[in-house]
Amino acid sequence: MRRFPRILLQRSDATIPEHHREEFWREVIFISMRRIRVLVWVAIIIHLLQIVALNVRNSFHLSPTENQFTFAMHLGLFLSKAVLLVLMSLRPLRSAGDVQPYHIRVLWLTALVVIVGTQISSYVILFTKGHPIFYFLIAMIWYSTLLIPPRTLFALLTLMVLSFWSLVSAFLRTTNTTSYNGEAYVASVAVTVFLMLSGSMLFRNFVETFRQRKALEEEHNRIAALNAEALELNKELENQALTIRNINSQLSEQNQTLREMDAEKNELMGIVAHDLKNPISSVRGLADLMQSDLVPAQDRRYVSNQIVTTADRMLELVTNLLDLNRLEAGKMKFQQVELDVSALVAGEVLHYRSRAEAKQIAILYSNEASSTRIYTDELAIKEVFDNLISNAVKYSPFGKQVFVRILNTDNFVRVEVQDEGPGLSDDDKARLFGKFVRLSARPTGGEHSTGLGLSIVKKMVEAMNGRVWCESELGKGATFIVELPCNKDITLVTTNAVELSN
Repeated sequence: MRRFPRILLQRSDATIPEHHREEFWREVIFISMRRIRVLVWVAIIIHLLQIVALNVRNSFHLSPTENQFTFAMHLGLFLSKAVLLVLMSLRPLRSAGDVQPYHIRVLWLTALVVIVGTQISSYVILFTKGHPIFYFLIAMIWYSTLLIPPRTLFALLTLMVLSFWSLVSAFLRTTNTTSYNGEAYVASVAVTVFLMLSGSMLFRNFVETFRQRKALEEEHNRIAALNAEALELNKELENQALTIRNINSQLSEQNQTLREMDAEKNELMGIVAHDLKNPISSVRGLADLMQSDLVPAQDRRYVSNQIVTTADRMLELVTNLLDLNRLEAGKMKFQQVELDVSALVAGEVLHYRSRAEAKQIAILYSNEASSTRIYTDELAIKEVFDNLISNAVKYSPFGKQVFVRILNTDNFVRVEVQDEGPGLSDDDKARLFGKFVRLSARPTGGEHSTGLGLSIVKKMVEAMNGRVWCESELGKGATFIVELPCNKDITLVTTNAVELSN
């Protein structure tokens, strides 16, 4: 501690790093104070036993004067030790961190009490014609058990030896006790030298132990810091790995999207090559016939009708492609108005009845709904029903029936279009509402199909807060179901998945 005279502490902590010296001296004081407390208790007990043995029982047969003198000595020593205990108890030490300048002052006061007490005890023993060397040795050994820096220990023990010699010389100067004095001098010097060496070794051993402990703590802290840094680096690597996985996942999704777009592009090129090139070639050939005057007058009307039919097929394909592109780009606007869906459905049934009769197919229409008012876009919903009823007629075998029903379910109007066609396989169901899809079923009357109709239907219905799905079993026909809200505030949550059930 800084309050110690530096001359007494010089080189005692030289091997301790500068930043640990304050803690080192706190531990030295803490350990010394704990040992002093125990030794003071032992001294108090010894003083009490001495009072009982020497003064109360007078075991050494002291004269009244000697008895009173020794009693006063023991009582004074007992009270001095008691005062030290009280001072230590006022600010008890529970750890080295509790050490204060107060405890340093108590430590020095204890050293003073021991030195003075030793001289008083030695004088009393000499006065009672005893040999004081034994009490002196006890006091010296008492000192040597403490953690005292070598120079400080040397100063204290030297002071005690010199005081002891002065006391012995002064008291025995009038007596011819050369051998007595010689024994005291030799014994005190020998014990002092031995205790100086042992005390110094005890202190230096503590210094080395403290230094190694702090070195281990610093190494442990360094390793802990490295571990923390490694953990932080590992966490950063994990985050980077997660980021890479996310990027890879995004790239995978983008690659999948690119593959799908490439497949759509190839499908589109196939459609352009097949569904547009062939009709255009046909129209060109028919037009050449009309210009060459090789067609008889009675057949010109038939050739003209063929040109119109082929042009309509090409127009339908181009319109479907444009509608699908606008839907996917979000550029198709829907104007929701309140209208009667039964009138629209009945109109579509009437429109396709003649085509159905050409294939001997009966379209049976029924309206079982209590309310058929819906909020939707009129042109879009008309295109939806046109597509569904057209498909039912297109894929139904000759002589079958098509059922068109209107029902109510909660806050929705349901329109069902059921045919008696070949039905859908599991593979067909998985691809039903996809783009450019060619299903296993084929039109039964040689009708044309672009493979885009159902995809457009699904996107339109969902854009109008409705939903569409298909219920079908292979060989038992198919039922396409559309539900549309009766209230414009109703929003139906939909997904991109095709909803199918058996």
